[in-house]
Amino acid sequence: MTEQYSVAVGEAANEHETAPRRNIRVKDQPLIRPINSSASTLYEFALECFTKGGKRDGMAWRDIIDIHETKKTIVKRVDGKDKPIEKTWLYYELTPYITMTYEEMICVMHDIGRGLIKIGVKPNGENKFHIFASTSHKWMKTFLGCMSQGIPVVTAYDTLGESGLIHSMVETDSVAIFTDNQLLSKLAVPLKTAKNVKFVIHNEPIDPSDKRQNGKLYKAAKDAVDKIKEIRPDIKIYSFDEIIEIGKKAKDEVELHFPKPEDPACIMYTSGSTGTPKGVVLTHYNIVAGIGGVGHNVIGWIGPTDRIIAFLPLAHIFELTFEFEAFYWNGILGYANVKTLTPTSTRNCQGDLMEFKPTVMVGVAAVWETVRKGILAKINELPGWSQTLFWTVYALKERNIPCSGLLSGLIFKRIREATGGNLRFILNGGSAISIDAQKFLSNLLCPMLIGYGLTEGVANACVLEPEHFDYGIAGDLVGTITAKLVDVEDLGYFAKNNQGELLLKGAPICSEYYKNPEETAAAFTDDGWFRTGDIAEWTPKGQVKIIDRKKNLVKTLNGEYIALEKLESIYRSNPYVQNICVYADENKVKPVGIVVPNLGRLSKLAIELGIMVPGEDVESYIHEKKLQDAVCKDMLSTAKSQGLNGIELLCGIVFFEEEWTPENGLVTSAQKLKRRDILAAVKPDVERVYKENT
Repeated sequence: MTEQYSVAVGEAANEHETAPRRNIRVKDQPLIRPINSSASTLYEFALECFTKGGKRDGMAWRDIIDIHETKKTIVKRVDGKDKPIEKTWLYYELTPYITMTYEEMICVMHDIGRGLIKIGVKPNGENKFHIFASTSHKWMKTFLGCMSQGIPVVTAYDTLGESGLIHSMVETDSVAIFTDNQLLSKLAVPLKTAKNVKFVIHNEPIDPSDKRQNGKLYKAAKDAVDKIKEIRPDIKIYSFDEIIEIGKKAKDEVELHFPKPEDPACIMYTSGSTGTPKGVVLTHYNIVAGIGGVGHNVIGWIGPTDRIIAFLPLAHIFELTFEFEAFYWNGILGYANVKTLTPTSTRNCQGDLMEFKPTVMVGVAAVWETVRKGILAKINELPGWSQTLFWTVYALKERNIPCSGLLSGLIFKRIREATGGNLRFILNGGSAISIDAQKFLSNLLCPMLIGYGLTEGVANACVLEPEHFDYGIAGDLVGTITAKLVDVEDLGYFAKNNQGELLLKGAPICSEYYKNPEETAAAFTDDGWFRTGDIAEWTPKGQVKIIDRKKNLVKTLNGEYIALEKLESIYRSNPYVQNICVYADENKVKPVGIVVPNLGRLSKLAIELGIMVPGEDVESYIHEKKLQDAVCKDMLSTAKSQGLNGIELLCGIVFFEEEWTPENGLVTSAQKLKRRDILAAVKPDVERVYKENT
């Protein structure tokens, strides 16, 4: 009999759903908090973890010494004509990692909390505090300070546009906001509408002696503050350091105000990829339980000796939960930045990975595909005999042939050193990743675990347990969750076949969207099950495999459905593809791929095809049909090798000229595609591809 990792806990309510299941280790009673913890609120949990950590280092970060600018002129073809365009590249010079002990973190948490109360923020849920900032130790310290006074935090992605920011600030009646100096300019317009905001706290002092980036950082921040004061002279503005100092001085006059488990800890706004962001209300009880659920699946595998690197947006529940897990493990949490993870964008210093040398790293599919393609690019630069040796050893490693571990340790050493050389586990979450990418990075670096969850459930649903390692599945049910599958008749998924929409219950599941009863009602069944919108199946071992997403399923002309995210995860693994958005017209048979190309690989291909000569910029030839056709052919080979066929094969591709970033509004901070915006930018080209292939 096949070993089971989950077990039925009751009978199916009817023939249209499966029996509810739980992780086999919690079959009798799901968890409501982390194992070996007595905490019921985030403040209690943080205090418990920090007290246990004591004098060990708990947090680390780097400061910016300077930002160096380099300008380069490239030639781009616009409307059939060559046009010179000047681009500016920024390179960051950073300090070594600065550390803080767990004992010191307790003091900072209390100082910030008292400082906020002293300046006029009210405790015990009376006021809400908004965080609009990039991931950093100051983001987390500010959050912890709020928890120590029972102040609910409203989170917003640092790339959220004005309308989304206004919506989150106004809807929650936030009275204060923490932001980065470089984001201060984005507050001017929203503050005209968000009249309840009385306090702005920025992450760094605004000092005229600051000469970084030739004084541009100081000037931009000062101009932004002057603009805010002009628009809203009533607003009081403080630096992060000033709040800490105010809190220290108020130690004997400001009490701590402890939250209750049922109090809102956080209103976390979704990234708004499909419309107006929704505020997910997460209580202290929800989040503490969520930490317990995820931690349950890796307990004993990660601990105090681990170095956990953090760089994903803290406005995303996946990252917030992960960082609290780091406190639970009592490891050291090191903050990094996507721009400085590798030495590509640094000067006079190592990239964050080499400097911090993490043992545990969490990322999203887009990050891991970038890592994979960077490794492949380096391999392709090796002499022929070296490439042959590499792939020979890789094949031995993949098949677990004796002595392959020793050989791979020697051959792959330099690649592993590029990530710090100490990785023990990497984790993918947020979106699907191709099996090829998971296998490649697992064999080359260390096992890639998979996590699956939603904001509404504190990222709790599945985490692949290390001892149950496998490819292509979402993982094992976490310790807090009960799950079942229900029929999705119109899409052909039925519980009798162990398939259907995944529904969840458990302590981490939220109870509402903020001031949005319609969306709340739509998200839950009458008996309280949360509808994930994802189509899953139970594996023979009782694990979860996500096979489709209801919202991103498109019915094509012949009446069959295709799963856009599934296709994107596979096509994204092609070496010529940096990113891809698959578009399927319901009046056509096959989809079109909108592709951000990997320019390095594309350059080599263009030279091989005789389209350009060495030294030229491939961006000038990006619309050459011969080049697009060659890439499309290679992408179809990738698709067929990974099991795609028929209507899942692209009828053609369109190249997108610029990278998709949160800054240009084409992806969210969680790297989710803004499909409508991407399509709108290249719609005539997509229509041309369809016309040519029908």
